[in-house]
Amino acid sequence: MYRSILVIADQDCNQRAAMRKARSAAFCDGVDISVVASVQPCAGGAADTTGEKNTEMQQAIDTVFAGIKKVSYDVAATHDIAAFSKALALENDIDLVIKTGNRTESLFHTPLDCRLLRELECPVMISTSLEWRAKQHTLVTVDINSKKAHPIALNAKVPNGEAGWPQTQRCELHVAFCIDVPKAMIELDVISKNEVLVKKEKEMTEKLQPFLDEHDVTCSSISFDAGNPRRLLSSLANSLKSDLVVLNSVGRKGIKGTLLVNTAEKVMSKLRTDLFVVHPYQ
Repeated sequence: MYRSILVIADQDCNQRAAMRKARSAAFCDGVDISVVASVQPCAGGAADTTGEKNTEMQQAIDTVFAGIKKVSYDVAATHDIAAFSKALALENDIDLVIKTGNRTESLFHTPLDCRLLRELECPVMISTSLEWRAKQHTLVTVDINSKKAHPIALNAKVPNGEAGWPQTQRCELHVAFCIDVPKAMIELDVISKNEVLVKKEKEMTEKLQPFLDEHDVTCSSISFDAGNPRRLLSSLANSLKSDLVVLNSVGRKGIKGTLLVNTAEKVMSKLRTDLFVVHPYQ
C-alpha cells in the first residue's frame, strides 16, 4: 500500500490528470500526497512567476483533493524538474511518482518521462488524461523466462504492482508474456512466429502458473505471443481495453540508457493507456 505519493503537476495547472490519478490511488486516509510544479528561474530581468503558479496550484489542489487532509505542494524554480523530483523522492521516502505523459524524444534529448523511468528508484506511473473505470482492466507483463537476478526479482513485484495495486484498485487482471523475436526475422521467414509459440507456450505456461500461484495472483486471462514487445503489448492493451499496463524497467542510465532504450520506454511511445513501471533498485 502506498503511504507517500509524489505528483509532478502539468505545466498547465488546469490539466489535472496526474492529480486525479493520485487521488484515486490514495485509497486510505493515511496517504501523504505531495504535488510539485516548476517555473523557470528568474534571469535577465524576466518576471517572477512563482506567485502566479502558487495561486494556480492552490486552486487545483482545493478542487481535486477536496476532503483529503494530507496534501502539500511546492513550486520549484528550476531548469531540471527531473533532478528536483528525484531528490524530493529520496528525501521524503516516496513510494510512487505520478506524471501525465508528454513525450518529446530525440537522439540528443531525453524527455522528462524517460528520465523519471531511468533515474527514480520508486515505481512511476505515466498517466493519460483518460479517467479510470469503476473496475479497471490491468495488463501486467512478466519475464518468466529470464535467469538473471534483476528480472527474477522484478517478476515478484510486477503482478501486484509493487504493493498490491490490482487488488486494492479492484482490477480485472490480465497477464502477458512476450517472446522477443525481431520483426525482420519473421518477415524474412528466418523464424516462424507460430513455430516459436508452439514450441514455447507449453513451457512458459508450466513456469508461469506456479509463479502466479506462489504470489497469490488471480487473473482473468494469460496471453502469450512472439514478436516485438512494444507492438504486441500496445496491441494487446488496446484489445483488452486496458486502463493500466504494469511492467518492469531495467533502469539503464547514461549513454547506455540512451542507446539501449528499455522495453518500458519503447512501450510507452505506443500505449494509449496509463503505464505503471516497477524498478529493480528496491
